Amino acid sequence: MPCLNRFHYANLIDLKKYLILFLFIFLSACSGESEYDLAIEALQNGDYETALAKFTPLAESGDVNAQHILGLMYEREYGVEQDFTEAAKWYLNAAEQGLPASQIRLSQMYIKGKGVQRDYWEAMKWSRLAAVQGNAEAEANIGFMYHDGFGVKQDYAEAFKWYSKSANKGWVSAMHDLGVMYQNGHGTAQDYTKAIIWHRKAADQGYSSSQDNLVNMYRQGLGVPKNNKESFAWYLEAARNKHVTEQYMLGTMYYAGLGVPQDDIRAYAWFGIASAGGLQAAQIFRDQIESEITASELQEARKLARDLWEKYGNPAEK
Repeated sequence: MPCLNRFHYANLIDLKKYLILFLFIFLSACSGESEYDLAIEALQNGDYETALAKFTPLAESGDVNAQHILGLMYEREYGVEQDFTEAAKWYLNAAEQGLPASQIRLSQMYIKGKGVQRDYWEAMKWSRLAAVQGNAEAEANIGFMYHDGFGVKQDYAEAFKWYSKSANKGWVSAMHDLGVMYQNGHGTAQDYTKAIIWHRKAADQGYSSSQDNLVNMYRQGLGVPKNNKESFAWYLEAARNKHVTEQYMLGTMYYAGLGVPQDDIRAYAWFGIASAGGLQAAQIFRDQIESEITASELQEARKLARDLWEKYGNPAEK
């Protein structure tokens, strides 16, 4: 049985990028060489000592954005010794002022028991406060807690509801978890077609758990035609719509000669663009084929891969 992502409450994007994005959104309005500007510049340049020196007095004076940034710096060891207690303190200061980004970070620390005593009730409280402000990560967090019964009675229907809210706002782990719920029939009727839709949304953003689930569903013939020729046509249509997992499946069918004549060159090309789209398993097969074909065949395969990429490539999100 496919599993939900048990750790989606940890940051799902690179924290340094998250930090810079936060700074851009909340602090870019400052004009001139303000302390904010200087702190941002120092942080972006990796001068954490200067950033810490400038953000600290701002945070101590009650600036909510500076408090959140200090929390991130202490949690993620940006220029300071990692200190979860200090991180939780600054997140709490900002969370109490209503900043959803800090509310969800604090909730996650309560779930993991980092810097604070593990307390699922507190985690749910802060997640709800962020969720009412429309925070997609908080909605996913609530879904997770209902699914596993952390701080609340286990309730798949509630989990499905909150995952749906988050997924429809674009939160990638919630897309995966919603796909799993459709796949398992938890909190909703089992529906492989909808499971594929949501797994595909996450897979196309490089979410490996959804990529794996899709491949496993396809191998089991769940939600796809049983006949090899029909399934090949199904994968081809999806692949041309820039869906990376289906591009990978096309590569496997060409490589094995399932529903189509065996063709290493086409297999290499489809594996190649799926690999460039972020599906790591495709790279393994691409490299294997490269070791098996001649130099002239490799040149032809690479040209075909470039042509396919121009038409159907889906760059992996970094």
